[in-house]
Amino acid sequence: MAEFKELIKNFNKCRDYVRDFFVYGFKSRQDFTSDRKSARTYDDERRRITSWLSEYVVEDMAETADTPKNHVKTISLQIDSNLLDTNPLFSVWKTKSFTDNDILLHFYLFDLLNDPPVHTSYTANELADLLSANYAFPADTQLVRRKCNEYVKEGLLEAEKDGKTLRYRRGLTWDALFASDPASSKERIPRQNMWETSMIHAISFFQLDIPFGYIGNTILERISKSNNVFRIKHSFPAFTLEEEIAYQLLTAKKEHSYVKMDIMSNKTGQTPRPLYGVPLKIFVSARTGRRYICVYHMIQERAHTVAGNRRKTSVTSKKEPKYHFRCVRLDQIKSVSVLTPDSVSGAKRTAIAATTDAFAAQEEALIKNLPLVWGVSFEGIRTKVALTLKIDERYEGFILNRLEREGKHGTVTRLDDNTFLYEKVVFDAKEMFPWLRTFIGRIMDIHFMTMNQNFEEIRENTSLRQQFLEDLDALSKLYI
Repeated sequence: MAEFKELIKNFNKCRDYVRDFFVYGFKSRQDFTSDRKSARTYDDERRRITSWLSEYVVEDMAETADTPKNHVKTISLQIDSNLLDTNPLFSVWKTKSFTDNDILLHFYLFDLLNDPPVHTSYTANELADLLSANYAFPADTQLVRRKCNEYVKEGLLEAEKDGKTLRYRRGLTWDALFASDPASSKERIPRQNMWETSMIHAISFFQLDIPFGYIGNTILERISKSNNVFRIKHSFPAFTLEEEIAYQLLTAKKEHSYVKMDIMSNKTGQTPRPLYGVPLKIFVSARTGRRYICVYHMIQERAHTVAGNRRKTSVTSKKEPKYHFRCVRLDQIKSVSVLTPDSVSGAKRTAIAATTDAFAAQEEALIKNLPLVWGVSFEGIRTKVALTLKIDERYEGFILNRLEREGKHGTVTRLDDNTFLYEKVVFDAKEMFPWLRTFIGRIMDIHFMTMNQNFEEIRENTSLRQQFLEDLDALSKLYI
């Protein structure tokens, strides 16, 4: 029987389990077995979550329809972000497993590289020889090179070219990082002076509110400091689980790279489906904290067949590639990989060239289209929403303020005493429904007009109006 281990090798698994307990919550053993997972898997993951986040784990007993006479234990994570001085989910990033040789090699390498002179550099062959001579550690040259390259990527080591050979040396130390002159750690600034206090405050705010706050949290832990200044009323700790995906996408955006993203719904758990494109921008919801990546991707038009009259022959037209903006939730992206022209077939090679070479034009097109996006959807055709409201000008000025503040540059026109018309052109009018419903009780009329490319009205979209009214009817029945 396999021994239970608290640490975990695959962070994607770790992220999914924490999200199951934190976002969806109240997970019982039956919930996991119904998703084709074993009861042992549930027990192992519950133990891991309890070990990592014991302070926030809440166990509850509940009855289910299947077991009316028996109580079922459910587990959830309850975190009040108003009271947090740091994000407790940062601990999830510290759970990666390692072998005995990994930890030995780690300390041996840094013991060698920290010996004076500090900036001495070594090749992988030299390090392997020193490990064998000084510590009797049988390190293979390839193993040392792979570990050193991993540390270079993490910023712990620096690498320089010596002809065709890479030489490795110690990176910037913590003492040098917090010294007056980063190049030298001899002249330390007094720990209690204003400069260091300001730096600690800046890092404290960064680790609590800014993406990639785990970096700030790590710095505070390393210098034995904590945040005793800031609290964030509306923070979203769960989204730190997506930081690795966000970093890969932002790196691809910076380098104008074409990527493949494996997308999978959090609820259905189906096989991931690929999405190809160039990352352009990350959108963040101020209401929920959820993040979306906007990509410029290629979609294939379906081939259509034209049948002959006499001989019943058919001619199938070629698929023509079209390009489109699309937004994807970061928490549904399981992995990101950069594609190069040499790694794909001829069809995708054309798509890579067509998208990466026109990156500036894509960004310009995105900026041009953003005023027509209410949320994150670029689907549908231009639609003008015309909302007529009854607003008491004397006592309900705050409603007019809401239209100006939340209406995303829509126009507000005074039609008559206490009667106002709000108009806004968007791609996907359905995204506006939740916001429009907040004006129930003041809505006098609503229309959805289809627009052409020149923003001229073509016809009224009666199906949208009907759906909006049916939603109101369904809502009213809940209170009858």
